[in-house]
Amino acid sequence: MRLGATVTVVIAVVVALGGASAHLGVTAAEAQDAKPAQPKGVSSHGLVSSLGPVASVPVTVPAALSGQVVDLAPGGQTGTQRNLVPSFLYVIQGTLAIDTKGGPIGISGMQYHTEGQSYSAPVGTWYNVTNATQEPARYLLLFVGPPGGKTVEQAKAEE
Repeated sequence: MRLGATVTVVIAVVVALGGASAHLGVTAAEAQDAKPAQPKGVSSHGLVSSLGPVASVPVTVPAALSGQVVDLAPGGQTGTQRNLVPSFLYVIQGTLAIDTKGGPIGISGMQYHTEGQSYSAPVGTWYNVTNATQEPARYLLLFVGPPGGKTVEQAKAEE
């Protein structure tokens, strides 16, 4: 029952942060001179409940909760990406280094998060999650957005 209460609190926080970010004047980071980091050693799979796979969780507003569990191998990274809807990241195992490009003070730059800690970047802010340790890392990534809508955009490598 503790997990259910935690998920309920997480959903409330994500919804609240998502609504607030639109009023804070948060804009996407400017283009970087360097080539964006590309995915390496990362895999993810959908959420599973006691009733089976969870594609999304309906709510009473025109939005749905969706998410994934992401595994990062030692030395792996997600590649530069940005969330297109409010999101919430919770570290299940290991230590993550998250390099955020832009955003408000306290979000921009390098942050380190370990088991039991969380992270939520403003919508549209570019970031790269890395595992610089010798141990695997795993995290839960939740999204609140329109049902069936795109949640993440991967930065394109310059050709």
